[in-house]
Formats: sequence, structure tokens, C-alpha cells
Amino acid sequence: MLKIGLIFPNKDRRYKTIHLGLAYLAAYAREQHDDLYFEVLDTRVATTKETKRFFNTTFDLIGITVFSPVYFEVKSIYNRIRKNTNMIPVVLGGPYVTTIMGTIFDETPAEFAVYGEGEVTFSQLISYFKGTQQLENINGLMYKNSAGSIIINPAREKITDLNTLPRPAYDIFPMNRYPLHRLVTSRGCPFSCAWCNSSSIWGKGYRLMDAKKMISEVEFLISSYGKKIFVFGDNSFNAELKRVDEFCDLLIQKNIKILWSVSLRADIMTQEIAYKMKKSGCYNVSIGIESANNFILSKIGKGTTIEKISEGIKMLKEAGIEIMSQYVIGSPFETLQTVKESISYAKTSGCDYSNFYTVLPFKGTTQWDYVLQHGTIYTKNIHDFHSINPRIVFETPEFTYSERLEAIKLVEKEGFYSNIDTKNWWFDFAKDVSQKIQSLIPKSTGDRIYMFLKSIYRMKIIKKNNI
Repeated sequence: MLKIGLIFPNKDRRYKTIHLGLAYLAAYAREQHDDLYFEVLDTRVATTKETKRFFNTTFDLIGITVFSPVYFEVKSIYNRIRKNTNMIPVVLGGPYVTTIMGTIFDETPAEFAVYGEGEVTFSQLISYFKGTQQLENINGLMYKNSAGSIIINPAREKITDLNTLPRPAYDIFPMNRYPLHRLVTSRGCPFSCAWCNSSSIWGKGYRLMDAKKMISEVEFLISSYGKKIFVFGDNSFNAELKRVDEFCDLLIQKNIKILWSVSLRADIMTQEIAYKMKKSGCYNVSIGIESANNFILSKIGKGTTIEKISEGIKMLKEAGIEIMSQYVIGSPFETLQTVKESISYAKTSGCDYSNFYTVLPFKGTTQWDYVLQHGTIYTKNIHDFHSINPRIVFETPEFTYSERLEAIKLVEKEGFYSNIDTKNWWFDFAKDVSQKIQSLIPKSTGDRIYMFLKSIYRMKIIKKNNI
């Protein structure tokens, strides 16, 4: 029996939510091996006692998922493991590994790192520890050879059919501590926005779980872990409208009464789909507007216009769906004037809430290339971006540091600025109480109370704290 520890470092982050990437890794590995024991440490929800016990456990392998905002915590965790023992091999994975590749070993010199899609690579690494696989034959793996050189094996081919993936290993997580159910039903994105590194992480193309598989996951979570809000973490949930239509139809036909929320593209919405989404329980969507200036939208590869986005907003509002709109400050060719245009639009768009974020350039994106060619970047260590306050990590001749600072102040004045993503007691309290209410009282009453509490929280807490 191989004992494997998995760590989700996010102790200071806002959301308490399962890490689906680790859940899929464990599920796929279990499917390939019948002698594995998994234990997860989610630093956001683990108690001090549980954390201490985890680090005092002798594992055969420890895997740590890495994304840039928590890299300093990753370093601390890695050093704690090494302080306890040098015997346990450590493998790193996650989006930040794929973004910076071999550089990940500079500050966290683990034995292994998985880049790209991880399920098959991680399972084959387990086979290596069982003596049935050679390291040089494991695509998607980085490691150090006996001379200390970093070896980067060829990239792994993507899993083409997401319906073949096993159900995530929810059982290894403390599911009762999460106030919502989270699902990701696609990988990649058919669009190529300048600031988004989805394609560098997931590769080109867009892969979808079908509607029947989605329903199966929803039904399993309800029956196994209770009724909660469902949040779909897909990059563009409605990129394939036929799938959305089928999903809504199945929810309605099966009388599955849930509240659910998604991120989607407003410009490819139809009125019929909007009505079906509402009828099937969708109460909230997040839409990426990015900019109200069509020239900027064309330069960032958004592939739409503000007029088309406005049409979609009207359809969603007509259906009675709450809209959170999102904008970025600092796209290629952005100026203080274009930010002012976005602020004006946000105030009249009809959306319920608007958030502006200062854009961060990630390696592998058009935004990164643009900054290096046309601007001045203050640090190329991406994990340092998140500790810079105000969050201005670069400037360009057409949009200087002082102008960017002025743009932030203008957005803050309107209550739209939202770069804080840290743990908040009020946020946790509101989510936990809402989930308890939903699980204890009848569906219709519970949903109404949830929405009422949510509106109070949005207006009184989030706006006050700029989160």
C-alpha cells in the first residue's frame, strides 16, 4: 500500500472550496492502481491538530498543487517537509508549474514536477515508485537526474474525452466544511484573450463534458454531500450553447432543484437559453466585459464588441439572472481615457455588480509579450505580483504608472475596485450560514432566504471592504 499525501495550499485565500485538480488526480490514480491510500491537507479548512498530524505522517510521496498567489505558502510548506525529513519525495504540479516550467525548482527544489494535464503523468509517476515505469518515459514530467540537471520530458497529449474521467475523489476531502459544490465541466477555452493563460495551461482547443455526465455529477454530490449552491468553474460555460440547452433541459425534466452560478460570455447568449438557465436554477452569472472600448476589445482578442455584450446583458436581465461584470485595467493599448469609458459603461450597463482588476501579465500570454516589447515590468517573478500594493506591476508609454494609479482611484471611488482576494471572516460566516439554511429548510423558502442574505452581504460587507 502506497501512502500519498496531497496538499492544497490556500490558507489565506477567500474561498473555501474543494481542489478538483487533486480530486481528479487521486481518482484517476485509484483507477490505475488498487493499492493506494490518499490523505489531503487543505490548509484553508484544516485544523491546527490536523495540520500537525499530516506533517508528522510518513508518506511514500507528497504532491503539492501550486498557483502563483500562494507560492510563498508553497515554499513554507516545502521547507517544513524538508525540515522534518529528506526521505519523502515531493512532486509539484498545478498551473504555476506549467507557467514557469523548470524555474519552479529554483526556490522549491522538489524531486519532481508535473506540467500540463496531470492525471496520467501522476499515475505513471506512481508506477515509477512501484518499479514498473522509467522516468524518461513519463511525458509531462520534470525531474533532476543524478548529476543534478533538470530534465524536461516531452509534453503529454491531452485527454480528448472528459467523459472518460472517473468521478473526482470527493471522499478524501472534508466535504462538510465547504459551503458550496464546485464543478469544472470543460478544459481549455475556444477564445484567446490577451491576459488569459488558459491555452498555455490546457493547450489549444476546447474539451467538454457532456450534459448527461454533468447531471450525473450534480446528482451524486446532492445525494452524497447534501444540497448546496453549485458553482461551475468553466472558463466559458456557454461556449457551446447546445450543451447548455441540454443541461438546463435535464435539470428541468429531472426536477433537480438547485441554485447554480457560472462564468459565461454575454455576447453569445440567446434569450431562449437565458430563460432556460433561470428556470433551471441559475441565479447568477459572471461575465468578462474587460473594456467598454471596441478598439481595446479587438486588441486583446476578445472577438466581440461592446454592443454585442450589451445585447447579452439585456437578455440575462430580462430572464431575471443576477450579473457580476468584470473589467481589467491595463490591457494592451489601454489608456486612462479607455478606463474612464469602462467606468461610465459599468455605471449604466444594467449589471448588478461590477469589479475592476488591474491586469497581471502571465508568461505564455499575449499580454506578457506586449509588456516585454512595449513597456517596463518591475519584476518577472510572477508570484511577487500578488504582494505589490497598489497592484501595478508594469507601465507603458501610453499608460504610465501615475495614470494607472489615478485609474485605480477613480474605480475605487465608484466602489468597483476588487483586487483583494484574502480570507475574510464575514465572507466565511455568510457562506456557511447560507449553506446551513439551504440544507435545513424547504427548497423554495431556503433559496429565498439565501438570496436575501446574499444581497445584504453584497451591499453591506463586500462593498464596504472592497472585496
